[in-house]
Amino acid sequence: MTRLPALAATAPATTFGEVRNWIVRKINCTGRSLLFWHLLLIPLLTVMVTTVRAELPQPLGLDLISPLDYRDVHLDDGALLDQVLEVKSAYLQVSDDDYLRGFRRRAGLPAPGHELGGWYAADRFIPFGQVLSGLARMYAGTRDEACRRRLSALVTGWGQCIEPDGYFFYSRNPNARHYGYEKMVCGLVDAHVYAANPDALGFLSRITDWAEKNLDRTKPYAFNGPGDPGEWYTLGENLYRAYLATGQTRYRDFARVWEYDAFWKSLRTGEDFLTKADHHHAYSHVNSLSSAAMAYRVSGDRQYLQTLVRGYNYLQRNQVFASGGYGPGEHLLPAAALATAPDDHPREDHFETQCASWAGFKLAKSLIRFTGEARYGDWVERLIINATGASLPVSPTGEVTYYSHYTLSGTSKNYSSGPWTCCSGTRIQAIADYHDLIYFTAAHSLYVNLYTPSTCSVAFDGVPVAIRQRTRFPEEENVEVTLSLPRQANFALSFRRPGWLAGPMEIRVNDVPVPLNVDPTGWAVIDRAWRQGDRVALHLPMDLKANPFPPVSPSAFPTAITFGPTVLAFSSPAANPVGKIDFKRPAASLIRVPGDELMFKLAADETIAARPLYAFKKDEPYFVYFDPARAWTRVPSDHLTWSSGWKPARDEMRVTSVAGAYAEFAFEGTAVRWVAKKFDDACIAEVSVDDQVIAVDLYAPRRGDFFQYDVRSLPPGKHTIRISATSRMNPKSKGGFLNIVRLEVIQSP
Repeated sequence: MTRLPALAATAPATTFGEVRNWIVRKINCTGRSLLFWHLLLIPLLTVMVTTVRAELPQPLGLDLISPLDYRDVHLDDGALLDQVLEVKSAYLQVSDDDYLRGFRRRAGLPAPGHELGGWYAADRFIPFGQVLSGLARMYAGTRDEACRRRLSALVTGWGQCIEPDGYFFYSRNPNARHYGYEKMVCGLVDAHVYAANPDALGFLSRITDWAEKNLDRTKPYAFNGPGDPGEWYTLGENLYRAYLATGQTRYRDFARVWEYDAFWKSLRTGEDFLTKADHHHAYSHVNSLSSAAMAYRVSGDRQYLQTLVRGYNYLQRNQVFASGGYGPGEHLLPAAALATAPDDHPREDHFETQCASWAGFKLAKSLIRFTGEARYGDWVERLIINATGASLPVSPTGEVTYYSHYTLSGTSKNYSSGPWTCCSGTRIQAIADYHDLIYFTAAHSLYVNLYTPSTCSVAFDGVPVAIRQRTRFPEEENVEVTLSLPRQANFALSFRRPGWLAGPMEIRVNDVPVPLNVDPTGWAVIDRAWRQGDRVALHLPMDLKANPFPPVSPSAFPTAITFGPTVLAFSSPAANPVGKIDFKRPAASLIRVPGDELMFKLAADETIAARPLYAFKKDEPYFVYFDPARAWTRVPSDHLTWSSGWKPARDEMRVTSVAGAYAEFAFEGTAVRWVAKKFDDACIAEVSVDDQVIAVDLYAPRRGDFFQYDVRSLPPGKHTIRISATSRMNPKSKGGFLNIVRLEVIQSP
């Protein structure tokens, strides 16, 4: 008979379900009924599992305030709940068989279902682990059993595909093994923590057997380019979480292997890390700070906390757009390159919206926890309103808003990177995490970090308290908080004092004004005896403000306009409106439209409207950033004259391989720009502006790099540009294709 005293030492599991399953496997051959063993062993197992849990390691880096548990927060009717429901529905509509098809095929098992396509089918930064994580967090936040059932089916089906040595990937050729392992660790830890999945930790142990033996540990200086093994420097976060969830030191020790010492030290010391490599992938470098956060939580070493604080300050001073986004071209860039980023990145990849928002959420949340400071919540707020909250709905084929676009010549929202990208996985994680970002607690206080319709449950000195927010923020400046509790209780309500306030924050309790008491950490505190039905009313005054990029830009341009935390976008189909805005006095340039939610019109031209970026739909043109020195205007493709022979390609691009095919546009202005892509099968094009003709070779050995051809210093007046395909090619070219992504013009004054 199996010796029970050895169970806790030998079984890899720490949940009741895992211990039960381990026992069942061990005693299957005894012939006794499971009911017999159930009645005999369940009381003992309960004591043993409780003991195992009690022996889990305690964090040494302690929270000053803690996020309120997902399960204690309920989103009420409003924009955040709408997004949660939309995203939850989109990911539940995909069948188990579709999610699991490639895993089963690789394992030689029956593989029904349909191939999801895109990055998923290519096993390129596959988002399966993120989907598990998102479903687990969605279940914790919404208590929707459909999320738990789907999560359970996926964990079970995927677990059946793990090979004896622990190999677990979708195919034999994943592009980034470190990345794939890290995402699966996250998904399995979340399945255990948020959904009590009985098998997750056992599977985690098996895939870690493989990872410990096979992941490349050379740790090249990370830049997310050729030769990068796949974001090794983000592994620590979830391995440290696995250690705290299981108590198994193997995860802690493995996490230490992947600490990003060079980058973290440069942030602590103020060293310019941008000189060390040509590329610093923005999302993953910021995401690596969550590994530093978990290293601090496990060890208590304040060097890690110093890394977080100084890293955050560096990002906010140097890298962050008014929207909260960062990383044009997916890179952290030096100041000189950042200043031209909205103009010189024709790819429009200004911000990797879902993944980079997720990294920002986690970093800010860790800093709120460890420092107790309210200022970090401002970043969360901006990202939710202008990034994840301004995203397009998930498409039926798994496409999401991969990039946010801020191009000076005008732009629009679109699905720019195909189905089932990394951001498709992070989308559900980021939206599920809304529940974990609104409220924080300490022994004597509830902290309100985000102003959004919601209800939370908490207890002080044994008194259960329900706190409900009612607001239409950011469309309005007022928030009302109502308390429900069975008897009087003494505690503090602490409200984040936003950095964007246009005037004093005003507070009333039961319609009586109270003095504003802002503590040293930035929270407006009301500490009193609370009773059933007490009401707190907040007034958060907002105004119009010009926000340069980068934030420390000496020239004050490029610039976006915000109202409170909300980025405004301008509808101006005919021309770039930059010359009609007074950036020194934006309130004098914009007139609020009565009765419309955050709608403004230009005083100089009431045909031009501004409203929140989040209100714009797919393909609806807008301007966000402006620079008087670079007043380009995008030309809608249907304004060009197209000869026969052209075909539509992805997004705006059109292509032709017909010699003599052309596109032509007559304009009145002082400059014109042709944006295209270079390919290994491109022709030599002819570009004529008025009577000047030049040959342009679009060949490049690497496919899809962007290219722009500018003709500037034209005399004010009317001009015509024609772009024509020829039969001539670079000797290395494999074909004769011409493409046009878009045209831009600078119009005559």
